[in-house]
Amino acid sequence: MLLSLGKTHSFTATSRQLGVSQSSISRIVNDLEAELGIALIDHSVRPIRFTPEGAALQKFLLAESQSIGAYLQGLRDKNFLQPRLRIGIVESVARILAERIVQSLNSECSHIIVMTGIAAYLLQKLDEGQLDVIICSDPFTNRNDLSRTFLFREPSIVIAPGSLKLTTPPSWHDLQYCGLPIIQYHPNNSGGKLQQKLFNRLGLHFINRLEADINAVLLTFVSNGLGWALTRPTSLVQHPELIAGIRSYRMPNPVAARELYVISRNGEFSELTGRITEIAASVFTERIIPEIKTFAPWTLDYMFVAAGKDGARRPVGKGIESNPLVL
Repeated sequence: MLLSLGKTHSFTATSRQLGVSQSSISRIVNDLEAELGIALIDHSVRPIRFTPEGAALQKFLLAESQSIGAYLQGLRDKNFLQPRLRIGIVESVARILAERIVQSLNSECSHIIVMTGIAAYLLQKLDEGQLDVIICSDPFTNRNDLSRTFLFREPSIVIAPGSLKLTTPPSWHDLQYCGLPIIQYHPNNSGGKLQQKLFNRLGLHFINRLEADINAVLLTFVSNGLGWALTRPTSLVQHPELIAGIRSYRMPNPVAARELYVISRNGEFSELTGRITEIAASVFTERIIPEIKTFAPWTLDYMFVAAGKDGARRPVGKGIESNPLVL
């Protein structure tokens, strides 16, 4: 608990990180100070500042925790102690990737936790120490404390109800006057952010009355004829039950693409990150890409997938579309 306070300098942040109430943290500190007969924290200032005695105790505990960590890692290296796996995956690929990752690593781990959500939520859980590795579409390039490994790149596509016939490929003008409104991702969703960046860059404006924060809902709206949308091919692969009611089109130029990364904290879980990258890349190569080819074959020339644990990029198709608009 003192180590967490030393990192966060906040009772509130420490309570979130440890999953206990703020009052419990305060009570533990007070009880410890009473037992030792010394003040560990200067309670008159914010953010939290340790007294000289508190700083000395924290330094001692940090050294001890590092020794314990090294000992436990030694046990793991000798297979005496199996590691736990705590991974976060963005919703758009979680359904497919999670199964293979768990199957591949299940026998090597003592406990596995899989969480899904938008990129910002997964990063928050990584920062709070509740996740070890995340797979998401935001590389968080402003964070120098993160290690990121490329996994997959795919273009955006236009999807419309099967009953709506558009030119191939449609123009933005065709879409604006096709008789159906656009269905957008919620702005908190990475797909929504990508779409808004694209429209702002192109000076486009569409009147929309429907927004969704997850793929299943957006695809259902499109399948039922409520509108058209921009999405990624992997979204359709995760929901094959909806593909029959949806027609896919190449999006008008410039084609916007998204990239997926495997992310962890610098200097932590590098071996695990490499294993997960290899496993996830094999899922894209063996399952996801062949399925995409059946309904959107033109997208393969925009795709790249990790060729190994270090994230080296391998073109999926001919590689003739190597520079789509990555937002």
